[in-house]
Amino acid sequence: MANLNRLFKVDISRQSRAASYANFGIGLITALAPGFYGLTAKDFESAKLEDMARLVQVYSSYDDAIEAGVTGAALNATNRYFAQTPTPDQLVIADISAAYKNTAILLNGKDSGVPQAIAAIAIVVGDSVLTATFQDSEWEGTVAEKITIDENNTSLYRVAGRVVFVAGADVNLESSVVEPVAYPSAIVDIKRQNNNWFLQMSTSRDDALLQQIADWTEAQPDKMAVVVDNSKTFAITQYLHDNQYAGTFSVCTRIASNYLDAALAGRCLTMAPGSETWALKTLAGVQTDSWSEQEYQDITALNGNTFEDYGSGIMVTFPGTSGDGESIEVVRFCFWQRDRMQKNLATLFINKNKIGHDPDGYEVVCANMESSLAEGQRAGGIMQDFADGDTALSGYTVTRPTMAEVTGAQRIKGDLTVKFQFYLRHAIKHVDAIGNAVTYGV
Repeated sequence: MANLNRLFKVDISRQSRAASYANFGIGLITALAPGFYGLTAKDFESAKLEDMARLVQVYSSYDDAIEAGVTGAALNATNRYFAQTPTPDQLVIADISAAYKNTAILLNGKDSGVPQAIAAIAIVVGDSVLTATFQDSEWEGTVAEKITIDENNTSLYRVAGRVVFVAGADVNLESSVVEPVAYPSAIVDIKRQNNNWFLQMSTSRDDALLQQIADWTEAQPDKMAVVVDNSKTFAITQYLHDNQYAGTFSVCTRIASNYLDAALAGRCLTMAPGSETWALKTLAGVQTDSWSEQEYQDITALNGNTFEDYGSGIMVTFPGTSGDGESIEVVRFCFWQRDRMQKNLATLFINKNKIGHDPDGYEVVCANMESSLAEGQRAGGIMQDFADGDTALSGYTVTRPTMAEVTGAQRIKGDLTVKFQFYLRHAIKHVDAIGNAVTYGV
């Protein structure tokens, strides 16, 4: 039989690759010894290193975290995150133990589940999983030499290693010691395992760690962080303000175990970037603070945030600002808009055989950028076209480069610079209503 290609030959080249957008709606809780490794009192002594390798786990509900064995502060923060309405779809929890010099554990008097043992522990040190039990006032086992008693509290012990299981004792965050410069490498290891998150929270209230988180976050093009400030002097809020950090914001509280960061993240990350404000939000599962007027003024002067009861059933966050004073939603939207435009340009170019360095090519590029900005406008982060008096203004503009503006060297290298501008659509958060009451006929 003759080949039909002699008469009609058809070839199809698939041009359907697309760059993946970053995620701007998932929270990350970094916790010391989160307990999600699934070990129990029956099997902790037979734990294998390969089963302890993952530093990150993803959960779609609070119950999932409970079933996985998440405990302590990590579980409490998870509860507040998923307690919001609408309920978030996902939460990432990561073990940040590598950022600590040692982990403090405090005997709690509860049944360890291990026969004849007051407490039991398993840790990872290097390539080994070490275990020990606490009996007759001392630790026995392969990890015993890694455990030291606190000089001031005979129920408190310090462990040098990543704690993957503990029973009969609780991890004590306040007494655990943070390494001064270990966080950056720890979070990079976490990102290698899972980078599908946007807003980081920490169960720690230690400024030594929170400052490292803020420093690292500010250098990221697609991440933000929220920290809880429970200090008397609003120290971490002051730090964010003094460094003019846009990527990190604080919420202040004087109430112990008040996970305002997780609650606020769970409430606002469900809203699309550009559609929201992080001020005036009600939160579930957390308590309001009763700040004096002076304390409130001190907090907001440092661009910090509060959750207060204004009476009449109004319990809301305010003012919704980052460390540099910019609105949280504006920072988030600009990250989203940058990612959207960058990935759309990448998708355009990898699916074209060639885009010419000429006016026709410039138009293709500019049209793609305008399409990305139109997405931002529809999302609510960019103003619609508007009039300022008799002047009509566009919400966004992309300036077409002319042939005369492009140098020969740029053409040879394939470089092109396109300038654009858009007007941010800010949110109204405060209203002063000024009126007059008059008497008719007077």
